[in-house]
Amino acid sequence: MKKILVVDDDFSIRSLFKEFLEPEGYSVLQAADGRQALEILDAQAPDLLFVDRAMPGMGGIELLKALQDRHSAVPVIMISAFGEESLWGQAIGLGAQDYLLKPFTRGDVLKLVKKFTDGEKKR
Repeated sequence: MKKILVVDDDFSIRSLFKEFLEPEGYSVLQAADGRQALEILDAQAPDLLFVDRAMPGMGGIELLKALQDRHSAVPVIMISAFGEESLWGQAIGLGAQDYLLKPFTRGDVLKLVKKFTDGEKKR
């Protein structure tokens, strides 16, 4: 079973991913910030990360920087409510594979999960 780690300080967003992905056969791990995500990454081996840009404590950009040294093989999708091109450029430069704008649909999420977990595109 493929494991997806969702890192977002908004519980409702994390729950939405769980609602979208678990019926499709994915295991959904959840973290409320970047530090908690690193702990989960050290203990388990997720196949894909969805990471919110703005979180208290360690946000998405800081987490991407930390992942470069520790877990660079795990594909990362950056999540944001803002479509700032400079943000996406920075995130991609730090290793993010793609991005997802809020609000998103079940179809948006499933398309990205299949793209990065079913062998279509790997790092």
